[in-house]
Amino acid sequence: MVVPTSNMRNKIALLLITLLGLVACDHQTVYHHYEHASESGWDKNDTLKYFVSPIQEPGSYQEDVELRVVNTFPFLSITLVVEQTVFPLGQTTRQSLECSLMNEEGHPTGTGISFYQYSFPLKKLELNQGDSIQINIIHNMKREIMPGIADVGVKISKK
Repeated sequence: MVVPTSNMRNKIALLLITLLGLVACDHQTVYHHYEHASESGWDKNDTLKYFVSPIQEPGSYQEDVELRVVNTFPFLSITLVVEQTVFPLGQTTRQSLECSLMNEEGHPTGTGISFYQYSFPLKKLELNQGDSIQINIIHNMKREIMPGIADVGVKISKK
């Protein structure tokens, strides 16, 4: 029986960490960031802001909005307004996104148990090398303060 030395254990650990890193990497995702909404409720006037660094590779990208919602959210859906400006052109677009969070029986459609994760496709983008994006998200609900929204994220992936 071979007893592993500390040097062998270190090499095995390094190999496992390297393999895990290679498997876990998503080379298609160029931006993925969450902003935390207030625990007391997301105020209608609180704009969540995201700043995407200059894109390294030109091409087609898919943009998604992601939500983390606790089970105290009082509605079946939430409407978001997403405004974004692509630089250096300064082209601004504004889009309303209806995010359905419950099925017809009132059960959450996201993944999780008491804390649910959702992803909603927003739009496809054609970006040039060096383009950067500023994204602003607000909720567009009649209620001023929206409880139950923990985090709002933006994910941009190469198509």
